[in-house]
Amino acid sequence: MSTLSRRYWRALTGASPVDEQSPPERGRAGYSLWQRYWSALLGIRLPVQQRAVPDSGPGPAAAPSPSVSDHLTRLPRFDLVLTWQASTRSPEPHAAHWTVGGRRFTIRDSGPGEIEVVVREDRAAPVDEVVPVIAATENESHLYFMVRVADETGGSVGVLRLPVTFPWVDVTVGPEVAVGSLDGTSRSVQAQIAASVAATPDPAMPAWAAIAASRPAGDPLSQVIRDAAG
Repeated sequence: MSTLSRRYWRALTGASPVDEQSPPERGRAGYSLWQRYWSALLGIRLPVQQRAVPDSGPGPAAAPSPSVSDHLTRLPRFDLVLTWQASTRSPEPHAAHWTVGGRRFTIRDSGPGEIEVVVREDRAAPVDEVVPVIAATENESHLYFMVRVADETGGSVGVLRLPVTFPWVDVTVGPEVAVGSLDGTSRSVQAQIAASVAATPDPAMPAWAAIAASRPAGDPLSQVIRDAAG
């Protein structure tokens, strides 16, 4: 095997040369060959995994479940490397589903560098309420506000399409908040509203138009919504 081939194989598998005593490269231990292949191909750094502790109990480990604290629902980590790996075996987009406290959550792959977060409820959603959604990786965290529309069952559904550039994402969903409780003069709130409007696909956009129309004259959030929807 040529020197170039050996170098490529070590980069792909995380193996060390025979004459070196250094440990495998950080961020490769604990990942499958396919995960390392896709991360190398896409130029994404894999985070270092903690060493797993063997389970001494009988039977397979249970699938991770959402955690609820202070009315916030943190969904299990969505692994995009596994999504890319699965896409080589099936044309169907990878998706994960959970039900917590009357809400049904879905996270799914919606294209390169993008995920879709879906929240469904059995009740109709007031027009002036939005749902906070936090998308966090190792490097950054972003707060979005999700609007909801009526679905075919008489309940409500909200969808956000979020950009993701890290191998995994943690999604946390909060309780509904009234738009009127947000500080429309805050630059950070205005930026979050603008990003939320941009992340909202049709047919939910009229919900943002209804919120803008319900705000008092001269309200800065109304203008932010109109500009972002423009």
